[in-house]
Amino acid sequence: MKPTVFSALAVSIGYALLGWDFTTVLEASLHMKKEFDLDNGPSIEGIILAVSVFGAIAITIFSGSLLDWLGRRAALIYSSLLLISGGLLMAWSPNIYILLLARVIVGSGSGLVFTSVPIYISETSPPNMRGSLGTMPQFMFFVGIIFSYCLIFWMTLMPSSNWRIMIGAIFAPSLLYFALLVFYLPESPRWLVSDGKISEARISLQWLRGKDDVSGEIALIVDGMNIIMDTANGGHAIGVARSQSFLGTSTSQMSRHSTFYWHLSDPLVDLLGSIHENMSETGSARNSFFPVLNSFNFVEQEQMNEHRENDDNPQQSRDPYYAEDGNNGDGLQASLLSQVASAEANDIHASFTSEGSSSYLRRHGTSTSGLAQELISSLHDHDIEEEDTHGAVLSSQPALRDMVNTGPHLFRQQMVRLSETTDIKPKWRVLLQPGVRYALCYGMLIQALQQSAGISVLLQYTPQIIEQVGVVSLFSDIGFGSHSTAILISTLNAFLMLPCITAAMMLMDVCGRRALLLVTIPILILSVGTISLSNIVKMESLAAHEIVFHLASTICFCSYAVGLGPIPNILCSELFPTRARATCASFCSLAFWFGRLLSIYCFPVMLSTIRLSGACGVYTFVCCMVLVFVYLRVPETKGLPLELIAEIFKFSRQECI
Repeated sequence: MKPTVFSALAVSIGYALLGWDFTTVLEASLHMKKEFDLDNGPSIEGIILAVSVFGAIAITIFSGSLLDWLGRRAALIYSSLLLISGGLLMAWSPNIYILLLARVIVGSGSGLVFTSVPIYISETSPPNMRGSLGTMPQFMFFVGIIFSYCLIFWMTLMPSSNWRIMIGAIFAPSLLYFALLVFYLPESPRWLVSDGKISEARISLQWLRGKDDVSGEIALIVDGMNIIMDTANGGHAIGVARSQSFLGTSTSQMSRHSTFYWHLSDPLVDLLGSIHENMSETGSARNSFFPVLNSFNFVEQEQMNEHRENDDNPQQSRDPYYAEDGNNGDGLQASLLSQVASAEANDIHASFTSEGSSSYLRRHGTSTSGLAQELISSLHDHDIEEEDTHGAVLSSQPALRDMVNTGPHLFRQQMVRLSETTDIKPKWRVLLQPGVRYALCYGMLIQALQQSAGISVLLQYTPQIIEQVGVVSLFSDIGFGSHSTAILISTLNAFLMLPCITAAMMLMDVCGRRALLLVTIPILILSVGTISLSNIVKMESLAAHEIVFHLASTICFCSYAVGLGPIPNILCSELFPTRARATCASFCSLAFWFGRLLSIYCFPVMLSTIRLSGACGVYTFVCCMVLVFVYLRVPETKGLPLELIAEIFKFSRQECI
């Protein structure tokens, strides 16, 4: 999985650039006001901070269409170009108008990065690593903050600070980001499949997984595309089978809750909780809720693969296909056909591939044979000779033989349907489906609540708050000025967050997203409440007040970095089907940026009216709302394939409510 980790690390550099700009712009605004003689005029500080958010909002409105039209990789490349051009303009900026234009351009690049990076990571990561790799952007965000604080600290020690270098230096790492995206980053396999480029998707997935045999994962992705289109015609057979497999058991599992809880909570939360409990008790390979989940335990299947390598049984051996094959998918065709042909002939306990594709195909009978034929037809531009491609399948699938003999036109209709699913023009009606609609509401709400909680604003204003509260007096012996000391303390706080985010990366796929939120948000509530009380309650000494404030703020930021910071982005990249993922993620990003704009505007107002204690009191109340929302409405998504998460959401809304 080294290529997958490398790709996630490469795209996460974009978040390091966001962290750089997040920190430097507030410090630079203090100096640019003096140069442009804006002290006696209308306040420009808020405009300078907010104008980049307006640029992010503007680009986010179109980001869903851009991601579907250009692809994930191309959108990321354009975002790096925006950051490069904006950084160069900020480094030049002869007047305030050019500066504001540069801030809009940088904000546009930031908005595109914010939407694109989580989607790319979620679509290229395997289920058992998606949470860990999805936390990497948050890690890189704080790395960017640390580098920017180091630059600011160095410049505060100089006789005169050049604010243009502070904010304009972002173009240098943006060049590195651009080079990595152009020369080393593959396109998302899921987007390539949705665009009908099965062969290119296979090559991309082979590079990402570091192996040649990825047929099972390709089959799962293609089937996920087919499910979305078939819902209008009564639902795909596989989807129906899955829904029937859990509807009979979900009611009994959820009935253990009280009536009051049932009316408040989301059935999906209880359903997925029961699934994960069942998986932990009996193992995902013996899951009674979703038989299809039995084929998705990648770690167990890889161990079975290692054991199978020493087995000489010709019925269980398969020839891998290679990217160098001249045919546009002959290897994949042979692989899928051999799986379908030998599915019923093999013993029920036979081992299959690491992706679980044979197990997946065998469990669904003739419907999966149709899937294999549809996939093969897409590989050959629908020009298939039935006697060459169907012979092995027909020998062991009587139902498929009858279908081909009695209704050849039906098979052609299935091929046309798959061709239609590869058209990625925006399908707004997908957003109106029950599962997508509810998932979109939840995603937008959790992003808005994250920003309304105000922790990101407290983090951005940390040097000013530390200097105002008087924490710098604890470090007066080091010999720096008060402002330089505040920057140094902020840098140390940012360093403390890196081990916390590393722990979150290790726990994200073990404990799960929901569990981490339920553990860290109460800590967040207590720490923010302590910050508020420390500014109200009179303590015996000023040093005690400063120590309590500093410890509470450090715990607040560390708990935020583990839970509420990275997890909303991870969830918003997991809840939606591939055809609607970019559009829904853009709506969630809009909720984030509008919440960000509101918090940027409200925080200085609250500081001047109700002071820091009142502002933290408001943020404590909002964090309590976030905790209630997470407990009642946010499901657990760890370890599940993206296609299955979207389908569970869909069927839980259609059947369980």
